[in-house]
Amino acid sequence: MSAAPPISVAGVLYNPYRPAARALAERLHAWLQARGVRAWLGSSYEVTDIRTCSREPCTLLITLGGDGTILRAARAALPDAPPILAVNFGRLGFLAEVSPDEVEPALERVLAGDFWIEERPLLDVAVYDDGNLVEQAVAVNEVVLARGDGPRALRIDVWVDDAHLTRYTADGVVVASPTGSTAYVLAAGGPIVAPTADVLIVQPIAAHLTHVRSLVVPGSARVALSTVTHHHETVAVIDGQLSLAWTPAHRLVVTQSRHTLRFVRLGASNYYYATLETRLDRRNE
Repeated sequence: MSAAPPISVAGVLYNPYRPAARALAERLHAWLQARGVRAWLGSSYEVTDIRTCSREPCTLLITLGGDGTILRAARAALPDAPPILAVNFGRLGFLAEVSPDEVEPALERVLAGDFWIEERPLLDVAVYDDGNLVEQAVAVNEVVLARGDGPRALRIDVWVDDAHLTRYTADGVVVASPTGSTAYVLAAGGPIVAPTADVLIVQPIAAHLTHVRSLVVPGSARVALSTVTHHHETVAVIDGQLSLAWTPAHRLVVTQSRHTLRFVRLGASNYYYATLETRLDRRNE
């Protein structure tokens, strides 16, 4: 938990495929300006770096959409990482704080300083080819190394802090942040981890004959993956949204990022445990 900064510049990012989200975004843009907050408006599919939207640093980022909108916005907000007030227009809403009909009272509280900031770890993901950096990105939830459309399982070697952990024969391997524990990791049978925990999660997908089903390692750990199966039906994907370059010669390295994901929170500090079962129930709706 960290201190709440004063709000002077606010960005509003909306899912353009949800007309109600766009309409609310336009209303909030005017609402903020009427209260003396300098505000800008943008589509979460078009804005990839919020620094291009304003000459002044953003002190609040409002997202209108589902969890996918939040993931895009969180990456676009780096490296400044202003606190995010997430308004849920999606189905699951694992990350969102408020519903559309609650947003204006919520913003009144935010402008009055009546909120706290929750900081969650992010992941730095890098792809190397013979020691040379090929590509790098930041993940909010996870990076997945998995087979593509082909029927064959992959053989994936996993190292933790340069020690060889295991070789999975599996459909893939997920390396996740604590936030990602309720995303792909949960679907693959992995553990739920408190979102602010200082850990990484290694989770195989449909692994065959392995003793290491899931592994939670310290946030200081360095996790590396490489494929032993030399065919081209392998994909590396961040947050289900960004594809990374991949060949059999590549090595994927995941560490905890120096950047964090910062959420505006209005409820009690134990909100995660108080609402976890309800949020999990939504997965079955």
